[in-house]
Amino acid sequence: MRIRLASFTFITLVAAQSLHAQAQEPKFDSATVARANKPIFRKWEVIGVAGTTGLALVFDKTLLNTIHDPHDSFGRTVSDVGNALGNPLYVAPPLIAAAIIGKAAGSQGMYGVSTRALKSILLAGASVFVIKTFIGRERPFVSDDPFKFHPINFKDRTNSFPSGHTTIAFALATSFAREIKGTWDDILFYTMATGTAYARMHDNKHWMSDVVFGAGLGITATRFIHRREAKLLLGKHTIGASMEF
Repeated sequence: MRIRLASFTFITLVAAQSLHAQAQEPKFDSATVARANKPIFRKWEVIGVAGTTGLALVFDKTLLNTIHDPHDSFGRTVSDVGNALGNPLYVAPPLIAAAIIGKAAGSQGMYGVSTRALKSILLAGASVFVIKTFIGRERPFVSDDPFKFHPINFKDRTNSFPSGHTTIAFALATSFAREIKGTWDDILFYTMATGTAYARMHDNKHWMSDVVFGAGLGITATRFIHRREAKLLLGKHTIGASMEF
């Protein structure tokens, strides 16, 4: 519980940092144009995620047996943090609080950063639910056979593909990485998201292919939200410019 509270505090601090960095009204500039016109995903990225997921599927059982170790105290600590960072009950409240404060204070930066992150994890979570229901893959704690599927299964607790925690963690990491300009910040965010993927395997909740696909899904969901937001910003400024003319 103490570790999860620390994770909650960390998320809040990260949110505050990103909000501070974007405290000014978003500007209509070349970066906005580039972000609006940038594709959500590229062909080589799709091939990479699909290929890595397929490869992981082949070695799922071996990889899980290597990572899942209930007697590893360090692994349990990493898992506690990782699980918290992928849990919407921990990541959503500070984002909602920041959005409310930003709106009340008239800070477009604070409101924008927090709502984009919140929309990203909501879209990511909804996508996971739909895919999980249709795929119906059994979790490793239910069956040690990674090729057991029960399509159209509404029992979310037993559905494994993709990992919801991993998807949300990578959606959040991608959103913050896009708001804060800095290589070390990106490394920190994605390292922690990777910790969530590790946690799901360490706790015998997911297969490797679940977390690999989940990471790609989370990144894609966030790119969609940010691209849409950029296009809305472009449209608003274009209308304003035409009216001024």
